Amino acid sequence: MLLGSRIYLRLMEEKDIPYKVNWINDPEVRKTLNFDYPISEIGTRHWLNQVALDNSRRDFIVCLIKDDVPIGYGGLLNIDIKNSKAESYMGIGDMEYWGKGYGKEVRHVLLSYAFHELGLNRVYSFVWPKNERMINLNISVGFEIEGLLKADVFSHGEYRDRYIMSILRDNYLKNINQSSNIMRNEHHEEV
Repeated sequence: MLLGSRIYLRLMEEKDIPYKVNWINDPEVRKTLNFDYPISEIGTRHWLNQVALDNSRRDFIVCLIKDDVPIGYGGLLNIDIKNSKAESYMGIGDMEYWGKGYGKEVRHVLLSYAFHELGLNRVYSFVWPKNERMINLNISVGFEIEGLLKADVFSHGEYRDRYIMSILRDNYLKNINQSSNIMRNEHHEEV
């Protein structure tokens, strides 16, 4: 289990399949995703059984600590130990929890896992340019836009561009240290 302050991530299990199916099939949620939809519980179960044995990925369900309710998903794909990098993905599937900082916390937990536990040097993410929320979230935790991949994927009946965004381990550690210093200074001012 990967622990944040309000959420935790655990590996996806069969009991989570209905949640993921509902989230991906929700028209508002899937607007920003590049999934083939609709998805089914049978197909998702088959997918989970295949990826559970794949060492190049980790697929998590995001749950609230206070009441153990699943609210989203996230993970790392294409974990490449030799080149010390992985692709990160995430989403808050339940719109009730959008805009409340849970996505940012998920991103922090995933980055901590990637850099501290797996020892990776680079984490990257592909983002649809119209998904401003995800772009802003990524930037807020230190990701940078590396480039635009034009007509990179066929999704929702059209060819879509995607940004590739990334963060390097050194930048992540520098951001964490700066945040810690700010919090320490605020604490000293209160005392």
